Amino acid sequence: MTISTFKAERRELPRRIADRAANDLYKTFSTAHCHSCLERADDAVLLLDNRRRVMYVTSQADQIIRRSSIPFMLQPKFSLPPSHNAARFAAFVNGEETEPGPLILLLSGEQDRDRLLLTCFRLPESSLPNMPVARYRVTLRDPNHYHARQWHFFTEQFNLTHAEARICRALSDGLTLNDYCAHWRVAISTARSQLSSVFAKTATRGQSDLLRLIYLFMRA
Repeated sequence: MTISTFKAERRELPRRIADRAANDLYKTFSTAHCHSCLERADDAVLLLDNRRRVMYVTSQADQIIRRSSIPFMLQPKFSLPPSHNAARFAAFVNGEETEPGPLILLLSGEQDRDRLLLTCFRLPESSLPNMPVARYRVTLRDPNHYHARQWHFFTEQFNLTHAEARICRALSDGLTLNDYCAHWRVAISTARSQLSSVFAKTATRGQSDLLRLIYLFMRA
């Protein structure tokens, strides 16, 4: 047996159970250290298990939950009110969603100002049965609040109107043009006109080109 063959076979050997468990915990944000990192990131995050039960809530998310009206439920498991959003969320967690990447939903509460942008990431499955790890990471954000300095700079640089800046923010959050129209009560023809104006002002050729430009500004 050559040295290279031995190394290749060694890599195929199963890892020790303790190492596998530690790896599963870290890659699913299921350790105290991971929770501390989430808190330092100052994000509103909920960690759910495979039954959608809440395992951890950051302090930022807790502030949102304490609102008198939130467009979701936590007990007995994380769920959305009966709607098209609930159907999309159920399809995502049941593995029926065919689109790659996270699930992105714009939730509306009882009032227009009660909007939340929900992004749900599917975390890796544990390699060990019955391992108490997080399966979904749900991030919540108020779509009306952004990094003000960067967005102001972006808006001023390209002389965008309020509506044009709003559609840029919606697209950068991962919303579709139809989502944008539905939640801000804008006609699809108006949205397309706004987007065409943005393309002209920013000298971009399409949505992907525009999003790359936005990313360059927002990473500052």
